[in-house]
Amino acid sequence: MTEWIEAHPEVTVQTAEYQRLLGYPPGYAMDGRARELVAWARGWYAEHGRPWIYARETGSIGTDGATVAIEGVGFHSEALRRRFERAAAESAILAAVSAGPEIEQEAQRLWREEKPDEYYFLEVLGSAVVERLTAMTGERLCAQAEGREMAVLPHYSPGYPGWDIAEQPRLLGLLRGAGRLPGNLEALGSGALRPKKSQLAVFGLTRQTEGVRRLTEVLSCQNCSLPACQYRRMTGKP
Repeated sequence: MTEWIEAHPEVTVQTAEYQRLLGYPPGYAMDGRARELVAWARGWYAEHGRPWIYARETGSIGTDGATVAIEGVGFHSEALRRRFERAAAESAILAAVSAGPEIEQEAQRLWREEKPDEYYFLEVLGSAVVERLTAMTGERLCAQAEGREMAVLPHYSPGYPGWDIAEQPRLLGLLRGAGRLPGNLEALGSGALRPKKSQLAVFGLTRQTEGVRRLTEVLSCQNCSLPACQYRRMTGKP
C-alpha cells in the first residue's frame, strides 16, 4: 500500500462502544429516553454524516535519541521511538480519519437551542465514529501487511502519553504535503484538530513477525479492538 483514500466509508459503531463512551456500565440495557436518543443520533448521522479515511506509507523513518524522524521531519516522542526500535520497524503508515464537520456543527446548533441531551448523544457518537474509523484503518492495514509478510503495530497519536499534542500540526503537514485528503482538516496552534472529531495516527510497519511475542511489552494489546489482529493471534491473547 502506498496510498489509501476512502471518501465515504460505511461506519458501524458497535453498541457496546457507544454505550461505554456515553458512560453506561458494560452490559447495561438502555431503554426509554436514552434508547430513543441513541436511535435518533445514529439515524441523523447515517443521513448527514460525511466520514473519511486517508492513509499512506512513508518513504523513510529513523530514530535518534528520543526523536523519530519520518521522511526527514523530527517528532520528539520517547514512547514512539521505543516502540519503533523494539519492534524493528522499518517504515510507517500515516493516517488521518474524520467523522466530518457536519456532526460537530449540528451538535453546536443543538447546544445553542438548549437541547443538552441531543447535543450530548450526538457529540459522543462523533467520538465513537472516530474510534471506529481508526480501528477500521488498523484492520485493513493489518490485512494488507500480512500479504507482504509484515506486521502493523497498533497506532500511536500526538496527545498520547509521551507525545506532545503540539506536534500534531507537523504530522498533518506530512499527511497533507504528499497526499490528497478527502476532506478539510486543520491543526490549530494548540494541536487541536478542526473538525475536532478527527484523529491523526502513526502505524509502525515491521518484518519481525517471528519475534512478535517480545513486542507485547511495548504494545497495548489488551486495549486493542482489532478482532483479527496478527499480534493477538500469535501471542494467544483473547
